[in-house]
Amino acid sequence: MFNKQELSEKIGKRIKQIRKEKGISQSELGWLCQKDKQHIELIENNKVSPNVYTLYQIACALEIELSFLLKID
Repeated sequence: MFNKQELSEKIGKRIKQIRKEKGISQSELGWLCQKDKQHIELIENNKVSPNVYTLYQIACALEIELSFLLKID
């Protein structure tokens, strides 16, 4: 079981990994999920913890299931 900070860090890394695999910039991802680049950067770098709806928006923008985004070790 992860604490809140560990979970947030792992989710941020997962978002970054998937985004890079798909060849999408932070700016593009932000545009696709109606967030700005800085917000995506803050999530990926564990400066803010995204809420469930933001994670859903990111998953939709990356064209993946939310469960796939949350699949972490």
